[in-house]
Amino acid sequence: MTHTDLFPYAGRSFVVNYGENLVFRNTYADDGMTVTAEFLTGPQTGTKMTVPFKWTALEGGFYLLSWQEEDQSTVVHCDNFEARASRSFYTMMNGNFYVLSGTISE
Repeated sequence: MTHTDLFPYAGRSFVVNYGENLVFRNTYADDGMTVTAEFLTGPQTGTKMTVPFKWTALEGGFYLLSWQEEDQSTVVHCDNFEARASRSFYTMMNGNFYVLSGTISE
């Protein structure tokens, strides 16, 4: 991997808030290869997992991020870290599908 392939927010941590029942911290590893998601509120409070993720830069400062959680649920984020905005598409293993809109802070 060349330096230009490194996720621009590698080594940084962000709190993503989708409402009082779903707030979590995403910490992107220094190497830009894994994200650690830690649930700060809601039914999964205290759950923490580190998984590989993929990213693609989009126009307008947006990043498309995707990963598969330890329970095989899938997550796709469309995040703009500078504008502090997040959209998330989450499919659970039981088939439930969620579209969420929230804010990002450091």
